[in-house]
Amino acid sequence: MTEHPNHPVAITSSAQERFDPSLRDLLSILWQRRGVVALTFVVVLIALLSGIANWQGDYRSVTEIGLSSNVEIAERQMPAAFNTDRRIVTAQEIETAIAEIKGQETLSTALSVLRGEGVSLTDTPISSDLETDGISHLRNALEIARVGNAAVIEVSFTASHPKTAQEALMAVVESYLWQREDRQKAAIRRQLAEAEAQFQSAQTDLDGLEGDLASLQNSAGILDPDENARMLDRIYALDEQAEKLGQEVVSLRLARQSRNEAANLDELLAIDGVASHPMVRQISAQFETTKQEFVRLDQRYGPKHPTMQGKQQELDDLHKQLSAVASNIAGQMDITLAGAEEKLRLITAQRDRWQERMALRNTSVQGQAALVRSVAMARANVQELGQQVQALRREMAAFQGDAAILRAPTLPAASEFPAKRDLAILAIMMALFAAVIAALLRHYFDQSIDDDFDPQAALCIPLFARIPEQSRADKTTSVAAHDEAAGHLAVLMRIMVQGGDATSKSDKDGQVIAVGSALSGDGKSHIVHALAKKLTGLGASVIVLDADLHDPAPPNRARHDGDMTADLTDVMSGIVDLDAALAGAENGEGYRYLGARMPVPGNIATGMIDGQLPDLIKRLRTRFDHVIIDTPPILSVADGVIALGLADVRLFALRCGHSKRRDITQALSQLRAANIVPEGIVLNGAKPRAAYGKPQTAMATEGATS
Repeated sequence: MTEHPNHPVAITSSAQERFDPSLRDLLSILWQRRGVVALTFVVVLIALLSGIANWQGDYRSVTEIGLSSNVEIAERQMPAAFNTDRRIVTAQEIETAIAEIKGQETLSTALSVLRGEGVSLTDTPISSDLETDGISHLRNALEIARVGNAAVIEVSFTASHPKTAQEALMAVVESYLWQREDRQKAAIRRQLAEAEAQFQSAQTDLDGLEGDLASLQNSAGILDPDENARMLDRIYALDEQAEKLGQEVVSLRLARQSRNEAANLDELLAIDGVASHPMVRQISAQFETTKQEFVRLDQRYGPKHPTMQGKQQELDDLHKQLSAVASNIAGQMDITLAGAEEKLRLITAQRDRWQERMALRNTSVQGQAALVRSVAMARANVQELGQQVQALRREMAAFQGDAAILRAPTLPAASEFPAKRDLAILAIMMALFAAVIAALLRHYFDQSIDDDFDPQAALCIPLFARIPEQSRADKTTSVAAHDEAAGHLAVLMRIMVQGGDATSKSDKDGQVIAVGSALSGDGKSHIVHALAKKLTGLGASVIVLDADLHDPAPPNRARHDGDMTADLTDVMSGIVDLDAALAGAENGEGYRYLGARMPVPGNIATGMIDGQLPDLIKRLRTRFDHVIIDTPPILSVADGVIALGLADVRLFALRCGHSKRRDITQALSQLRAANIVPEGIVLNGAKPRAAYGKPQTAMATEGATS
């Protein structure tokens, strides 16, 4: 049947289907399903223990390597104030050491050692272990980490046997320490060879310098030290004179440049050599005095006065005279500059000659002193290199590496977690958990009723009929049992009609039977048509009213969909008259069928069932002995509750292996909320039971049925 999620009943039913048991419910479920719990626990526990019996734990051997300060040769050559043996080992050096332990060279050496000792890392023979596979196995089994902030490395190796783990770890650690010491010794040997080569070269250079010093001392002779001081004083005096003349030459050159660039008298007078000349100063003073007097008279007489004209002529004469004198003095600067330059050249040449004599004298003295210093430095270098060679030889003889094994590889006494005992405990817990889950799943998914279901004890509703499935394997027996059960139900309905209250209805009123179910698939429509067929066989007039407008199920779909077949929706809507509809409602089985040809939307279908169905039933019960209503599922739509409330006899259909206890309980709760209690239960799909009397042949049964 089609379910409408927006319907309030559908929403309520979906919300109530959640499985949420309490602790008390859980204990009750476990006790109720104790057989499933015990069986699941035993099966899971045996399966897990059988796997644990073949479990081979891993053994872990651990060792620790300590790193000390690595004092290099270059540091030993430093002064004692900078050479500290307590140098802190950095984190980068420790990470480098960890990488070297897991490096290709270390693991290859360790693998060779293990093969030489006959230790195999796997169960296969040693000869079949490939180099790459063995190194990969070693690297995967190694775990290396720094211990806190200390210069200590913890190395562990995991293997299937404790002795193998210890021997493999010892081989890896010793291979690393041997390679580390070999690299350090190689560095010392290389430095010793370099120091010896430098010592031989320095000794050869010292012998050559000592020979040169002896030759120079034999050929130099005696030198007077006072003569060197006198020559130096003379050179200093000439340097002083040359410096003064140089300053004078520079001043004269600047004055000449200013003269050449001068365009008027004021620019000539701005030159120091011209302005400071006595004659220029005298004429300039007269010119300034006359100029001041001219200004004073100009304020009194004006420029046209004869006196002013005389003063103007006097000013012009003084200006011309000052220009001539300044030009003459500036022209004499070339002669003065040439004399100063010549004098500077002579003094400089004389100083250079004295310096050459001084250099020739000092060459022999400085050469001898330089040779003495070179010989002393060469001797000191030879002595220092000799000490370094001796120190390297002593260190080579008493070498000690900067890494050591702080804790020898341990022999594992027990395997790593998980051990077999831990796995056994875990297996018990997993078996208990699986048993609880199996009980809950069994309780949740297996709530369908079976053939032994007793509705009287479980639901307080009597069982009216037990209709078996029609088996294809044994068609004769199953058809006979099915017909017998349907006949019993029909007879029971006739008895209920005869025993009914005569005052509650007229003699012409027929019986209204409504068959409902919790959900679709319980065989409700099958029971309706089987009951109608048997009641017709008893001589009663019967009509089947399919009130499930959402998903109608006519007995003959091809015939019902024809144009001449009446539609229940047309009758309830008033489009088709009831008499006309009943005239075409014969289905060929002896009873009439009235239902919808097409599904009707939810709200419209509910409105029709609630509004027009009661009046239609009143009209039908006056014409037929039995009006059988095929109702919609109760938990799907509310139409089923409405239709069941209009019936005289309410049958609740169940199906073995399909109907769930929770669905049955929920559907009956909804009916009780509407003050509706089914008169009986019809159990569909039960196991066939032997029919009364002799079994008939299939042909005879089919003939009687037709």
